[in-house]
Amino acid sequence: MTTMGSILDGATQRRRFAGEGGRTGARFESAMLADRTPVVIKHASYDDWVIQASGGRSVLHELWEAGAFDRVPDVIEHAMLAVEPVGDGFVVVMRDVSQHVLAEGRVISRDESRRIIAAADRLHQEFWCQDVPGLTLNQHYDVFSLGRVDEFLHLDTPIPALVKRGWQLFVDLAPADVWSALEALLHDPRPLADRLGSHDTTLIHGDLRLHNLGLSREKVVLLDWEIAGCAPAAVEFAWYLIISASRIDATREQVIDDYRAIAGDRFDALAWDLACIGAMIWLGWNKAIDIVDNPDPAIREAERADLDWWIGRTRAALEVWSPV
Repeated sequence: MTTMGSILDGATQRRRFAGEGGRTGARFESAMLADRTPVVIKHASYDDWVIQASGGRSVLHELWEAGAFDRVPDVIEHAMLAVEPVGDGFVVVMRDVSQHVLAEGRVISRDESRRIIAAADRLHQEFWCQDVPGLTLNQHYDVFSLGRVDEFLHLDTPIPALVKRGWQLFVDLAPADVWSALEALLHDPRPLADRLGSHDTTLIHGDLRLHNLGLSREKVVLLDWEIAGCAPAAVEFAWYLIISASRIDATREQVIDDYRAIAGDRFDALAWDLACIGAMIWLGWNKAIDIVDNPDPAIREAERADLDWWIGRTRAALEVWSPV
């Protein structure tokens, strides 16, 4: 079912296919528009756990209605042709860019990583120090908070239960001082959000990870803007580092050097420290699960080493600022 005047009027060859919908509740279709443009259609419900954690509203739809995507720099391909309300949710109609999306498990080169960082930096420059729609910093960090995870256990997604289990495992994997600070923020992220909010902010994509990225000859494909919002650019890159480092043919330090060089005068050392603490709030639970539950011993070992690095990085940041 589509709305009056929908871009999908006259679309043919509509076929469902499996996507990451098992984790969020979204459904996907491929189709051919009336003008023969091949597209992917994402059907999202307001029962999606990310939307529920965002206050029951679609950030993506808000940004679309505000015209924000008309200002996204040409170096980025967001692929979206329309975002339309439908029933109890909405549909996102996107050009089919599947040939450019990074394959699951593909390791990218340092030069490719630089392209991604530079494209995100261009986005940040465009919206630098401007009020933009989207998640606030407190809403951003509240997505995985212990204070709210129980609210979403009834939804049709495994993520809230995994988050809860992951933090239970994390307690035995991290030093007491690091866990004490993270636990305080997991119950109430406002001190971190307020402190970060005093720094220069911009529009961030919010989920800059290789699963949402692709590379064409001219552009960086950047999909799934549902948790975009207003934050310091460091929040974007700290997440990129913690979620993507294992698939970049470069050391973490080299990726950080690339971010610092590309950002130039916009690099904010204190915001970077704070954002690294925030990255652990977002992914510490997942690393704990991989360390304990992953059946592959090589992955368990790699995740243990990565967590140790991040514990060191977090401890150094907590020496600069701490909620406790």
